[in-house]
Parts: sequence; C-alpha cells; structure tokens
Amino acid sequence: GDLSNHWMITTTQRNNQPLPVTVITRWQWYKKGAHRGKINYGLMEIITIGASAAIPISAAARLSPIITASLGAIVLIATSIRTTFGLHENWVEHSQVGYAIEREAALFLAASPPYDSVDAVQKLVTQVEDIAAEGGQRWANRHLAVDQAQHVKQEPHGDNSN
Repeated sequence: GDLSNHWMITTTQRNNQPLPVTVITRWQWYKKGAHRGKINYGLMEIITIGASAAIPISAAARLSPIITASLGAIVLIATSIRTTFGLHENWVEHSQVGYAIEREAALFLAASPPYDSVDAVQKLVTQVEDIAAEGGQRWANRHLAVDQAQHVKQEPHGDNSN
C-alpha cells in the first residue's frame, strides 16, 4: 500500500528535470489498483477455500442441512464475484501496467533511449499515456467478452416446435 518510499516518488529528477506529475499520478493509480486487486482476489480465494473445506466438515458433523447449503452458497457467491468482476485479471493487469510505467520512468531518469533527447518529457508522457490506454482497452475488452458471454447464455435457443 504505502508508495511514499518507492523510488518513483523519491528519485524524481534527471538533471533538475522532474518526472511529470501525470506520470507519477498514473503510476500511483495503477499501483493502488494492483494492491486493491490483490487484496480483493485474495479475500475471495480465502472465502472460497474456507467455505469449501467447511462443507464436508459440516456434513460429517451432521450439522443442519441449512448450514451445509449456506456454505455451498457462499462458495458459489465468492466464485461468481471473483470471475464476474475479473479480480485476478484486474490485479495482474494493474500490476503489469504499473511496472511498464516504472520501466519507462527508469529509462527517462537514466536518459536512455528514447529519452536521450530534448523532447524526453514529451516522449515519456506520450509513452505512459499509450501504456495506460492499452491497459484500459484490454480491461474493456475482457469485460465486454464477459458481458457478451453472459448475454449469449441468457438468449433462448431456437424454438424447434414448428
């Protein structure tokens, strides 16, 4: 969670030229999203595993069928939340984009190509915005694919009763 001691915050200048605020802001957004995604995904996994393991225990202990059925429902709900909202995919995507931004910032701070010219700041901002846009497009495509798959499942199949 705490990004205040990360090199992207503490090492922010190259020849008195700071990392642009937009680059740092994008990076922070993706790093916080990755952290949030990791927590959400982990929580759903713990709930799923815990409730799954408790089902045979509740059955063996001859607990009320309502308890056993409720545990099954918890597993179903947690699994559905994890898959519907793409918690794992979001965590991975945010992590990858955050690291890609870090890479570009490191190249900029080291004055490595393509950031070894007078327009280095503009190139950095453009590259970071492109990385963020590509990440956003991948996220949207994943969610559109899930929506389309759910829509196909809900459509009634052809009526053969003619």
